[in-house]
Amino acid sequence: MATSVFDTHSGRQSVGSTGSGSRRHSLLSADGQAGIQYDYANAWAAHGDKLSRWRRAYLASDTGDSEGVQSTSLALPDESRFTTCMAMSEDQGLLAAGSGSYDTNMFFVQSLDDQLDVKASFASKFPIYSLAFKGDLLMAGTDRNTSVLYKVDRARLLGYAVENAIDATQGVDGPLVRCVGTYKNKAAKSIDIAAPGSHIPTKRVACVEFAPSFAGGGGGWPPSSVAPNSELFVSALGGVVNIWDATRNQQALRVEKVSAQPLCRATWSAQAPATLVAAAGFDGVISVLDLRRRGKAVAWRTAQPEAAFGAWLGGDGYSSAGACINDVAWSPFVPYWLATGGEGGSVQVWDLRYAAADGAAVATLRHPTNHGAIRSLAWSATHADLLATGTSDKSWWLHSLRADDVASGAQPSVQAAVIADKRSADDIGSVVALHAKGSSFYTLSSCGDLYAHRVTPSALARATASRMTGDDMQGVESTGDMQGVESTGDMQGETVLERDMKGVEAAVSARDLKGAAEAVLDVVQRLRADGAGGSDEHPILRHADSIKRLCDLFKAKPRIKHTSWALPPAAVALSSGLLADSSSIAAEAEPVSASDASPSAALKDFASDLAYVAYGLPPDFPLESTASRQPVVWQALEQLNMANLRIRLGRLVETADRAGDTGTAPTDADGRPLWKSIVDRERQIMQYAKAEPALFDARLLRAVVKLVLPHDCIAGLTLGLGICQAYLSNQRLHEQRGDAESESVSCTMLDALVHVLLFPTVFDTDTSAGSAADSADSAMAARPVLVPNVQMVRERISECLAACPEVVFEMVRLEISIQETVLKGGEQKAVAEDIVRIVQRHAKSVRVLLENTGEPEQRMHIQIHAQYPATTTLSASAVRLYLNSLLSTRGYDEHLVNSQWWRVAPAAVPADAGHVIGSDSGWLSSFPLARMLNRQTASAIVPRMQRQIDVVLATIKKEPLGLEPRLYRDTLLKVARVTLLMRSDQHLSFVVDVASKNKETGETLTTRQTVTTAIDPVVLADAFDSIGSAFLMLLEALTRHSSHRDAFKRATSEALPLYESLSQLLESQRGARDPTDMLKSRMMAVRKYLRKLEHYANGQPQQPSGQPQ
Repeated sequence: MATSVFDTHSGRQSVGSTGSGSRRHSLLSADGQAGIQYDYANAWAAHGDKLSRWRRAYLASDTGDSEGVQSTSLALPDESRFTTCMAMSEDQGLLAAGSGSYDTNMFFVQSLDDQLDVKASFASKFPIYSLAFKGDLLMAGTDRNTSVLYKVDRARLLGYAVENAIDATQGVDGPLVRCVGTYKNKAAKSIDIAAPGSHIPTKRVACVEFAPSFAGGGGGWPPSSVAPNSELFVSALGGVVNIWDATRNQQALRVEKVSAQPLCRATWSAQAPATLVAAAGFDGVISVLDLRRRGKAVAWRTAQPEAAFGAWLGGDGYSSAGACINDVAWSPFVPYWLATGGEGGSVQVWDLRYAAADGAAVATLRHPTNHGAIRSLAWSATHADLLATGTSDKSWWLHSLRADDVASGAQPSVQAAVIADKRSADDIGSVVALHAKGSSFYTLSSCGDLYAHRVTPSALARATASRMTGDDMQGVESTGDMQGVESTGDMQGETVLERDMKGVEAAVSARDLKGAAEAVLDVVQRLRADGAGGSDEHPILRHADSIKRLCDLFKAKPRIKHTSWALPPAAVALSSGLLADSSSIAAEAEPVSASDASPSAALKDFASDLAYVAYGLPPDFPLESTASRQPVVWQALEQLNMANLRIRLGRLVETADRAGDTGTAPTDADGRPLWKSIVDRERQIMQYAKAEPALFDARLLRAVVKLVLPHDCIAGLTLGLGICQAYLSNQRLHEQRGDAESESVSCTMLDALVHVLLFPTVFDTDTSAGSAADSADSAMAARPVLVPNVQMVRERISECLAACPEVVFEMVRLEISIQETVLKGGEQKAVAEDIVRIVQRHAKSVRVLLENTGEPEQRMHIQIHAQYPATTTLSASAVRLYLNSLLSTRGYDEHLVNSQWWRVAPAAVPADAGHVIGSDSGWLSSFPLARMLNRQTASAIVPRMQRQIDVVLATIKKEPLGLEPRLYRDTLLKVARVTLLMRSDQHLSFVVDVASKNKETGETLTTRQTVTTAIDPVVLADAFDSIGSAFLMLLEALTRHSSHRDAFKRATSEALPLYESLSQLLESQRGARDPTDMLKSRMMAVRKYLRKLEHYANGQPQQPSGQPQ
């Protein structure tokens, strides 16, 4: 595989003593003269031929990069000067170092702001050659085949109070470090004389490492015998890997022979499902074990590339085939990246998704001046593209990987550069990254020198490939330079905006999110204030590319899931005399196909992944926790998300419009329907519409809601209601403050959105009525009927919003409730009853809102009569569903009294006054919906109401006591309601065709009849008297029924419901304005009847005939 070998250079810095005992790096060379400064700013530039590069690197070897890294050193009190290993606490600034000495060989160091301080030192029984830290547990590997587990009182070591210690049971007199377990590892038997060509077997435990805290990936691992709170760890002895449960030290959970030669390193992947262990050693073979496999656990294997070192030297005389691998490191961000380094002096990066039997890595890193072996390496804890190495020639290097030409269509390549380096007093023994310390690395030399290296923001900025260029950055004025971030590179020819955005980029690269956020707020503010172009388009839309680049910088990339990749099916090669296992591991993702498992495909995918994870923030970066600690970061994220959402919504609407023109279903970039993309962002849209109504204008929001409604009515209505509530909150807030800007957030701007939510409204042309107008008689045809256009309808809605927006938004809630009921389905009558209850409950809410909000004069103009539920919504669909439900539940009286408002004759309106709400008392009758409702009333409701009255009257004549009491009550109440609530002078007549069948011939005949929307009031009055008298006779009969002991109680229970209903009806009409003489007489008749009914309702017997009542 063609990979890019590292070809840039770096300087070093000598070490001088300080007065504090710790040592800091000096800015002078070894002879005390000013060193030759190396051009780190141009580390990525080409440097000519190999000889010239070598000369420059040689001159730079004695120089110091004071801007690239700041280092602190500490000499451990190890008299033997034989330090071997180091481990670091995950959650506290505590380091443990081990020594091969038999005396004092365990040291604990506190790192506070990169200042190193020895807190304690101890003498373990055996020399220590490997360490691992997790929580308060410290695992040590010795030279006696044994791993020893210690429990460390970290709180006391660091000087915290005992009550805050993890293990406070020991008190102040207990040991700081105590042994809690020993584990005997299995390995090849030791012999006195090794066979020629073989390494001498050793009893040293080369490495120990705890399993990640979330270990447990299924597939039989870990075994069911392992307790959920157990700590697992891996150890390597000889060529064998041992997997242990720390709670059981009698026998390892698993023993895997990986190599015939000793292993130098075995490390556990920290990525879920935490079942992969990588191991490598003296034979140069890299093995990856999957603990879910039965039998042999090796699932991926390769060897170091042959002649890699010799090819770098420019000749074929040197080969590193089989060179020892000293360290292996998993990427903390990309689960299938593995880095290895060893005696060959270079670092290889492997992509485990591809078989690498030929030993070809996807990237190779080395420095031209490095002639020593790689002793240790570590990925950065904050940057996915940074990898640190420690070598045997006294150097620490920080490498930066970069992918070039990934998106241009050309062959991708991966380059590398050293952005910082330091030189120690002796060989480096270990390099780790500390999450809590940000961009810091800790190194330990073999002679006991401990270093803390903090990489500076300028070095991190140099490592980032800038994407802040583009034509959209033209013409925006700057209010000042970026604060706290140094500008890098040549600024000539750059616009002010481009320079400032590069400053944001540099701050993010340095993980200075606070500084980057402050700069972002300034940049976004200037972008939004840019009025260039003379267009009505919002400035944010003109700078969409700039906003996208800023969003890419702050994008919270999700953790790469283990189900998204898999080891290839044939990843184990024949190496070092070990036969490969051709079986593949069980994986949820599709394995790489044979056609894709090529060097070019591997390099292409690696370069693509590197470009993605290296720019901006790495995957699984704790962005939310950072924002919670620093409010300015949260504000910047909100501004970017808000601007980005506005841009995305605008593009979604444009995509939908184009798809509508072509007749195709609109989808987003991922192939998902557009409306689903909008629903996923529902909360954000409502939140940002409230925060920035000027950015999320009503026209855009209407288009967005309109995209959702045809596919998910409930989701569209809910989104629309949320937007309405956001505007209402803003309007009320501005009104309370008395702001002059209240008009810019007025709810009247939502007239088009409300029109979409309640469409068809009572103002819209009713297409379902067919040719009803053509069959109307002259009385109806002579009445002027408006056919409003869209503008007129929205003007009417706007007037309603101005009068009382809360009531209009309550209508949207009603629409949601009705749609949910209809979609839920069920028995027709039950659904109808639910709809009636919903609308009546809505009418009560509207009544309360009208009493508590809005101006009285404005409330009168919207012509809503809360006691008549059908008038409490502008939705024609809701009105029709409610009235149809009354028909299904036989609520004929309710239908008649509600539909009468579509029959009220409009008052005369001056020609020059226009037709506005409130200009007449019957605006509902002026719209097309009145045609359908009045025709239904005349042809269906009135006849059925009349038929019910006729049936009851006919039964009374034949057998007065033959009807059930509930039928009397139901009919009496309906007649009373129609009598008191109907305006008899407002009725219409229709000529309809009535089909009848000839009994003799069986032929169907059609005749024309005239139907009306009203019932003769005289007929209603007579019916009320007759049915009322019959009901009193029935009640009297019940009281005199001698065969029933509780007969009078039965009469009371039958009379009381009617008495209460009629009393409430009279009470509702008590406050009627200017009642007519006819209405007064009707009310008097009902009141007289109540006096007669009261005796039965109160449980009092009727007085004998002839006595005064």
